[in-house]
Amino acid sequence: MEMRVCCLFMLVLFSAALDPKRVHLIDSYPRGNNPVNFLFRGNNPVPKGGAFNYTALREVIVQKAAIECGVTLPKTFRILTLDFENPFDPGYFSELNYWKAHPDQGSLVDWVTLGSTSDPSKVNASERAAMVKSGSWAIQQNADFLPHRLNMTRTYLFQQSATPTVIYGHCNAGCDRTGEFFGAYGLTYLGYNATTMYGEACSQCGRCPNYYATSALKWWCLTLEAQGKQMPGGCLDFATCKLFGDCQSKGATPLKDPCPR
Repeated sequence: MEMRVCCLFMLVLFSAALDPKRVHLIDSYPRGNNPVNFLFRGNNPVPKGGAFNYTALREVIVQKAAIECGVTLPKTFRILTLDFENPFDPGYFSELNYWKAHPDQGSLVDWVTLGSTSDPSKVNASERAAMVKSGSWAIQQNADFLPHRLNMTRTYLFQQSATPTVIYGHCNAGCDRTGEFFGAYGLTYLGYNATTMYGEACSQCGRCPNYYATSALKWWCLTLEAQGKQMPGGCLDFATCKLFGDCQSKGATPLKDPCPR
């Protein structure tokens, strides 16, 4: 335990803008002893007003996989960044330009994520069903593009090539937009129910996703439920939020071991 704390302290010093406590291994492919591709979540790897630090990001990813999950990443891998930010976020252009200039090291997918201004628990049942069907619950409409983006993430994860791939999804804080996306990923692909999904989202960041992201997670849970997926405990009661503010979990059931095995 002391060694792990020491390693994490060194990572904090080394990573500058990166918060190692918010970097976590979420999934891998294939599952078992010899995965070749990996999916991580985290926060913005660029300090405000600073430059993108590829070495720091790579080192934090490698160390967190080993410390939290006992997983040794390949010595050589490419990084595919899923960026949930927008041009107003600090470091957005620095990271974008870095990957354009270093295609040998990796690439970036620009997935602006905005969540929802509408809490489905405050919407009447008939209107709620119509919004689930149309995806109009999202600020960007189209269910915040989650169906396409989640499917593409699985495609990236399962795509095998000569060089292993590390997929790193992040927003600025690594909590809200990142929490929305990886919460939806857990509901869709990892077999999480709503309380487990939200428990993991709060635990992985150190706080719960905000109103916009949590509302989007409720809508996505309802979307999966409408498609026939069983959601024990329902989709509307796993969190309480202040309007456009902070949220708290209700009956959270985070996993004892969230590492992909």
